[in-house]
Amino acid sequence: MKKSAFIAAVFFVMAAAVFAQPKTDVNMRTSKQDGVLRLVFEAEEAFLKKANASVSGLQLNVEFPSAFNIASRKGIGLDASIKERIFIVNLKEPFEIKIMRLSSPARFVIDITPKAAADIKPQSDVVLAQRIYVIDPGHGGYDFGIAGDDIKEKDIVLSIAREIESLLAKKGKNVFLTRKSDQFMTIKDRALFTSQKSAEIFASIHVSSGEGFALYIPKISDAVLDPVLALYSFNFRQQRYLQKSRALGDGISKAVKEEFNLNVIRREMPLPMLNSVAAPAVLIEIPSFKVMNYDQKTRARLAEAIIKGFSYYGQ
Repeated sequence: MKKSAFIAAVFFVMAAAVFAQPKTDVNMRTSKQDGVLRLVFEAEEAFLKKANASVSGLQLNVEFPSAFNIASRKGIGLDASIKERIFIVNLKEPFEIKIMRLSSPARFVIDITPKAAADIKPQSDVVLAQRIYVIDPGHGGYDFGIAGDDIKEKDIVLSIAREIESLLAKKGKNVFLTRKSDQFMTIKDRALFTSQKSAEIFASIHVSSGEGFALYIPKISDAVLDPVLALYSFNFRQQRYLQKSRALGDGISKAVKEEFNLNVIRREMPLPMLNSVAAPAVLIEIPSFKVMNYDQKTRARLAEAIIKGFSYYGQ
């Protein structure tokens, strides 16, 4: 019995030695010039020939053919990690990459460039059919929404709403914000305000706790309603606009995906804010500020994308 166990142990050790793959040492350095972040990986040429890189949202994935060690890192610090054969870099804004393979010595080079502002369709080319817009910056006052390091959801969404207001006003549209300052408003107040303005489009803006975009579309129970009660029910004002709300959601989802190269999660939910609005309505959740830097440039790009979505809805 002991002899069999010894033989099994020896076999296990030998098998582990045969199948274990030594990790390849990879030297890495980074640099930044004229807004372009360059990553340089140095290792054996045969190893680097099989390396590849891909973009997934705000994440750069550098995949190597086998297990590896980053033997040294020189240059700019990165938010990076290693998962099996993949070197993962998390970035804060949408980007494009250019890959180069160099020799003498062998190098795998990735240039990371922020998505050019030129890639955004100029607003002068966007045709908007609707005249009256109500933009709803979520939360406000003592209702902070999601809060982080010196940043609050209520402030971010208000600044984006103002960007949208400014762009639409320049196109001669009537734009109303449910709140123009840091004030608390109930859902009922926001819905009544929207109805009073005879809105042709309603968009409520929030920040997600997740890493991507989410878009909510109204959903009303399929239960048969008394038509008279439905006509006067505050909670079912949305019923006659459901198909238009879905079309509006389609347009915004398409525009956001085009601009930020990120998928948009769509959900139909009976949210009181949406079901109470007598207009085509959507609620947009933008990515968490843990993964996206909402500086002026990003806010402007978001406003541009949402307005482009409005134009797609009108086509």
